[in-house]
Amino acid sequence: MLDKIFGKKESGCCCGTRIVGLRQVNVGGRSTGIMGMDETFQEYFKNGKKPEDSTGDELVEDLKKLNFIAEGAEEMYKKAFLREYQRYYEARKK
Repeated sequence: MLDKIFGKKESGCCCGTRIVGLRQVNVGGRSTGIMGMDETFQEYFKNGKKPEDSTGDELVEDLKKLNFIAEGAEEMYKKAFLREYQRYYEARKK
């Protein structure tokens, strides 16, 4: 049962509920809850993606799947996501 809740890969079930983290991020001067950010950062770091503009575009697209990002606000979110990923990346690179 716990495998379904936590999405353990070996469970063989694709229908279980996955628990994703929620992180508060400053987006345009406002604290905004972003779901799945830590998991996305882990995946990006594991795959060797560096914090740069193209990575920011990818972060917006990937995190849009779990979060509402208003049309026209993508650049603001991109800056926030890149800033947070830069911190994450630097902390693990050492």
